[in-house]
Amino acid sequence: MDLPELLSTLESLRARHAVAGFGLAVVKDGQSVYVGGGGTADRQSGRAVDGATLWRIGSVTKVFTGIATLIALRNVDQGLDSPLRTIIPEAPFVNPWEKSDPVRVGHLLEHTAGLSDLSRIEFDSTDPKPLSLDEAFRLDPSSRLLRWPPGRYSSYSNVGAGMAALVIERLSGEEYESFVASRILRPLGMSSAGFRLDSSAAARLAQGYDSDGVKPLPYWHVLYRAFGGLNADGRDMARFLQWLLEPSRAPVLSSAEMSRLETPDTTLAARSGLRYGYAKGVYPYVHDGFVWMGHGGDADGYLSRLGYRREAGVGYFLVINAFKPQALREMQDAVETALEGGFSRPEPPPVMALDSSELGAMAGCYRTVTRRFTWQDSGDEESLTVRVRGDHLVTVSASGAEGDLWPVTPSHFRRTDETVATSAIVRDLDGRLILQGDMGNLRRETGLPDAGGCVP
Repeated sequence: MDLPELLSTLESLRARHAVAGFGLAVVKDGQSVYVGGGGTADRQSGRAVDGATLWRIGSVTKVFTGIATLIALRNVDQGLDSPLRTIIPEAPFVNPWEKSDPVRVGHLLEHTAGLSDLSRIEFDSTDPKPLSLDEAFRLDPSSRLLRWPPGRYSSYSNVGAGMAALVIERLSGEEYESFVASRILRPLGMSSAGFRLDSSAAARLAQGYDSDGVKPLPYWHVLYRAFGGLNADGRDMARFLQWLLEPSRAPVLSSAEMSRLETPDTTLAARSGLRYGYAKGVYPYVHDGFVWMGHGGDADGYLSRLGYRREAGVGYFLVINAFKPQALREMQDAVETALEGGFSRPEPPPVMALDSSELGAMAGCYRTVTRRFTWQDSGDEESLTVRVRGDHLVTVSASGAEGDLWPVTPSHFRRTDETVATSAIVRDLDGRLILQGDMGNLRRETGLPDAGGCVP
C-alpha cells in the first residue's frame, strides 16, 4: 500500500465532491499504520481533522450491538435461537405467526424477524434527553407489527436493533450503553467512544453537513442508540479493527462466538448453506473479487464504512462529514484498492453444469416480497425476469438491466465478476421459489410469458 498516494487520492476526491472533511484509520498486520484524515471537521471554525476528531459512525454501531448481544446471551447461558418471548414475555411486538414461527434473538440481529423499518414518526424522532428504551417503544407501536413470518427473509430494520438492546438490558440488568462500554469499549481501549453528547464529545465532534456539503445538520439523537448512536474517533476505530482482525487480543468473544457474529443462519438462503448474507452485525461484500467483511453507516450529516479482511490482515474505517454517498463510494473504492495491492485476486468457483431443464425450472417472473419502509410509496417494489441463457441464468430488471447468474451449486449462484456465491434460488416453506441475495427477496409468481418480459 502506498499510503501517501492513497491520502492524496482521498484528498482529491474530498475536494472534488465538496466534502468538508474525512477520517481514516488503517490497520495492517496487527499494527495501526495510519489514523487521521483530511479537510476540516467544522467549516465555521476551520478546525482540521486529526486522529482525535470524533465522528458519528451510524449503523456501524450495529457491529457493537451484535457483539454485546452474544455476550449477554453467554452470561445467562442463552443462545441466539432463544425465542424472544421466553426472555421478554411482554416484548413490544405483534407476531401473527407466534405459534408456528416465534421471533428468536438471532432474527433481530440478522434482520429476519419480519419487522419493517422505523416508522416516519420514529425516524424523525430526535430527543436530546435521550429517550429510554421503554419511552422509545411507546412512541409508535405500529412499527412493530410483523409483516411476514420470522426466519425467512432479511429486510433491513433498525427496529430490530432496538429490540436487541432490550434483550441486552433484560438479561444483564444494565442499560445498553453501559453494557457496551463495560464489555466492549473499555476492554478494547476505546476510551473516547460513547453514546452521549456531553461537552467533551461536542468539542471534538466533526460537524455533519447535508448533501450540498455546506448546510450544517443538527445532531440526530437516534431513537434506539443500538442501531446508530455510537460516536468514536479514528484512534478508537483503529483499536476496534485490530481486535476484529485478531480477536485473541482481548477476551471479548470466543472463537465460536466470533464465527456466529460473522455467519448468517436464519434466512432461507442461509439454511440452504449460502454463507453470503447479513450476519449478526457484519456482512460480506465483494470488491474487485476480494471478499470483505464490514458494515456501512449513515447518521444525519455523516457517512461511514468499516471493512476488514482477516485472512489478509488488513482493515480500515472511513468516514466523511457530508451526506454524499457517491463521494464515500469513490473513497471506499480507493481505500480497498490500495489495501488489496500485493494480493492475488481470488479465483471464482467453477461453474456447475446444470442441464436446461434444471435451469428452466428456476426461470420465471419474480417479485419483491419484502418492503423496508411502510411509509414510502410502493415504487421500491421490484419485479425481475429470470431467463435461461445457455449454461446459466440471466436476470432482467424492470428497467431492462441484465445480469448473469452462474451456478456454483444447484441452488447457489454468483455474478460474472464475483468470486463467491452471493445469491440462492430456494423453495419457501410453501414450496414457491425464492431468489435471495444482494438484490433482495423475490418470489417467483409465474413462469415466463410466451413473449416479452414480466409485467413490472
